[in-house]
Amino acid sequence: MANLEVAAAGVVFPNPIIVGSASPSMDWIGTKKGIDGGAGGVIVKSLFSEKGKLGRNFPRPRFKLYDYKNYPGYPNVLPHAFTLNSLEECSHFGYKEYMEDVNKAKDAIGDKGIVMASLSGVSLDEWIEMCQLVNETTADWVELNVSCPFAADMGVKMGAGAVEMTAEVVKTCKNLLKIPFSVKISPQTVDQSVVALACQEAGAMAVNISARFSGYDLDIETARPIGPGAQGGWGGPYLIGYGLKNAAITARKVNIPIIAGLGVWDWKDIIKYTMVGATLVQSGIGIMLKGYDVSKRWAESINLWLEAKGYKSIDEIRGIALSNILKTSEVERQPVGVYAKIDTDKCTKCGICKRSCFYDAISLTKIGAIIDSKKCDGCGMCVEVCPANAVSIARPQVRV
Repeated sequence: MANLEVAAAGVVFPNPIIVGSASPSMDWIGTKKGIDGGAGGVIVKSLFSEKGKLGRNFPRPRFKLYDYKNYPGYPNVLPHAFTLNSLEECSHFGYKEYMEDVNKAKDAIGDKGIVMASLSGVSLDEWIEMCQLVNETTADWVELNVSCPFAADMGVKMGAGAVEMTAEVVKTCKNLLKIPFSVKISPQTVDQSVVALACQEAGAMAVNISARFSGYDLDIETARPIGPGAQGGWGGPYLIGYGLKNAAITARKVNIPIIAGLGVWDWKDIIKYTMVGATLVQSGIGIMLKGYDVSKRWAESINLWLEAKGYKSIDEIRGIALSNILKTSEVERQPVGVYAKIDTDKCTKCGICKRSCFYDAISLTKIGAIIDSKKCDGCGMCVEVCPANAVSIARPQVRV
């Protein structure tokens, strides 16, 4: 079997799968279920400071899924791209209860997995107090959460509304913390990698890259936001491209471990994030909708894939995709001889490809769709929309 153990900041995780900070890890019972379900570590739902304690009282209901139940074959077949909108903020515990719950989690889990506390403060005094408190717990790790997507909308300066304070928070907490820590960076900033580098220079031992954005959808009949009526966190598998990009950019700039996670929905996503430089990969929505035990299935699939490819450990694939990622200026442009072609044996003459051709290069005949290669731009849209998979590209793009 391939070795799935990974080390970060001196802490050894049984595997790279992390249960993200959300409802599944709201207390020690859920944290234990996360480890029992096969995850290497669990980030306990964040403790908000006293100035942000409004978030300890949850709206009900607070979850909305788009394009989920209407997927063909549901519930036996789950969609691979959908959106989660939720107004899910922090732990419902106060300081004392939170620390007691972290200790209960570690007592219940022991050496089977890593318990990761999570803190989010407003003022430096609050950060100092929470760091001193978590030092007295048995937590293996602590996440400094400066990422909450809508804390500023609550009227407090924290999370995405206090990105400029990140380095100062890191410096302050580094001088106090007795346990390894990471910094969860807000995606709602111009460049996460710049903030990550500042965190590294301030003493961060690891960084968490990418998290949900804030936003809302509208009910056009009532002209109000759907759900609780305010902005919430927007995430889901459709955002994995954004997460991978930011993890890759950050991996090129920092030399501390990266905890990545946005849009993680199956085991292949964990491999993808590892290939762009992540050491640990967290999932929130995957655990929420597939159950705690999905981590075990993911780990088994990763192991089988590594073995099939001849890898002895997951460390061997970390960052291997970085050299293959081109800058936009390096992409081959206007290559000669690239055009669409149609397999008339598969073509159903539905006309969808013709409808989506911007170059008038497709015509429908008795034998099926026909491509005029002199007009075809080779854009590939017809390949993407053909329901019968009858279209292909004559010459794939090659790297220059």
